[in-house]
Amino acid sequence: MPIDEPVRKGTDQLALDVAAVPGQAAALRDVLANWALERGLPRELAEDLKLTAYEAMTNVVKHAYPDGTDDNRMTVTAAHENGHIKITVADEGRWRDGRRPDGGRGLPIIRAFAPEASVTSTTTGTIVRLAWPCPPA
Repeated sequence: MPIDEPVRKGTDQLALDVAAVPGQAAALRDVLANWALERGLPRELAEDLKLTAYEAMTNVVKHAYPDGTDDNRMTVTAAHENGHIKITVADEGRWRDGRRPDGGRGLPIIRAFAPEASVTSTTTGTIVRLAWPCPPA
C-alpha cells in the first residue's frame, strides 16, 4: 500500500497524516527507519525505532477507532533535534480497550525498546512520543 506523500519541513523533520489502517503502519515503519538511518541513527537503534513506531501505529489502528474505517487518521512526525531522533504518533480517536488473551504487548514493547517513551491519552486523542539519542549529522 503506498503511503500518503510526506510533508517535509526541512531535512531534519518529516510529518505524515495517513489513514489509520494496518497497511499504512506497515509502510511507515520502513519509511521512519530509513529516514533515521539517513540522519545517523545506528542500525540497531533504527530497528528498535522501526519496531516501537510500528507498535504505536498498530495501537492507533486497533484501539483508537472502533469502526476501523479509512476515514480515521493518524499523524506521524519525525525530527532530528537536540541530539535525538524523536518520533510522535498521534490520533484523534478514543481509547477502546481491545485486550484479548493474546494481546497487550504493544506498550511494554515500546517501553522496552525506546530509551524515552511517553503516552498521553485524553478524550480528544492519544500521543505517543519516542526518542533515541543520535548525534547531529
